[in-house]
Order: sequence, then C-alpha cells, then structure tokens
Amino acid sequence: MKKNNVILLGPPASGKGTQARRLAEKLGIPCLGTGKLLRLEIEKGSEVGLEAKSYIDSGRYVPDETILKMVGEWLDGNSEGWLMDGFPRTLKQAETLQELARPGLVIALDVPREALEGRITKRRECSSCGVTIAVNDLSERVCPECGEEALVSRADDALESFKVRYQNYEELTVPLFDYYRSLGILNVVDGTKSPGDVFSEIQTIVEG
Repeated sequence: MKKNNVILLGPPASGKGTQARRLAEKLGIPCLGTGKLLRLEIEKGSEVGLEAKSYIDSGRYVPDETILKMVGEWLDGNSEGWLMDGFPRTLKQAETLQELARPGLVIALDVPREALEGRITKRRECSSCGVTIAVNDLSERVCPECGEEALVSRADDALESFKVRYQNYEELTVPLFDYYRSLGILNVVDGTKSPGDVFSEIQTIVEG
C-alpha cells in the first residue's frame, strides 16, 4: 500500500476538482478524474462516450463495468502513485480498486447540501483548458486560467440534475465512508472553508 495513492471523495460541487489539481501538483503524481475523462470521450463520440452520455446528462452514474474498465487501463500506466478525483463512487468500485491498487489515504470533503446548491449556480468549466471555477458574475465568460472566452455551465449542473446526483451520492457513495473508516484510512475535511484553508488541512493529512 502506498501513501501517495490518494482518493478524494465528496458530493457534487464540494470542491474535489480544485483540491485534486493542487494536491496532484504538490505530490507530483497524475490525477484521474473519471468525470472529465468521460466528458472527453463524449466530445470525441467514442463508444464509451456515447454509452455514458445518457447517464451523465440525466445525473445518473455511469455503470460500474464501464468505469472500472477505463480506470483499470489508466492504472496500468500509472503504478508509481496516483490521485483519484471522485472515484470510486460505489462500494463495488471501491472493492475492485482494492484488488487493483490499494489507496493509502482517503480524504472526504464534507459540505452541507444547501451550500452545494448555491455553488452549483456559480460553477463554470472552461471548454478551452478544462479548469473548473466559481464565478461571482453569472455572465462571466473569460477564463482566469487561460484567458480564453470559454467559460460554460456544465450540462450536469442544472439544479434538477444536481438533485438526482446528490441522491445518488447519498445512496451509493456515502457508504464508502464506513468502508474506508474500517480500513483506517479515512480523513474527513470541512469543505465549507476557503479553498486555501481546505488545501492546508489536506496537506497536513498527507504529510502527517
């Protein structure tokens, strides 16, 4: 088991993507974000992308078999340490990952549902560089990272879609807290703090 095999868990809009980018850079390890990988496959019109599109657009989880095949292929090329952003999402995925490559740390971001719904309305993704950010002006289009006028709302950020995704999170992902707690590797972080404060707490856990 490697301590630099890290999983970030949390509900939709909890800030996993932001923290994953910073932590991957800090540790010098590759980051797997299955959501973004799937969206890229959808844009390419690949077989797995077409299969996943109907699930993602309606806020449902993509079938375990599809996700696990993709993750297994990714792990084959990243055996020297990795960070997973929002994966696994189900107990079956977690158990399969234990067989493929055991995580050393699991960090879960805790954010109340009411705060998450507020974040959803402000979240934008850059169609040019892929970064996800929160905007203060809902009409803002210029990406602060790459400077392109390419900020867009994600298809899965509609409020009704969020409600379905959050319900799925409660039913399918929350049980992972007990699973990883039983393995002694779960760490829960208050995700309502500023991104900088959240990252400082994550760094303390990783370095501890």
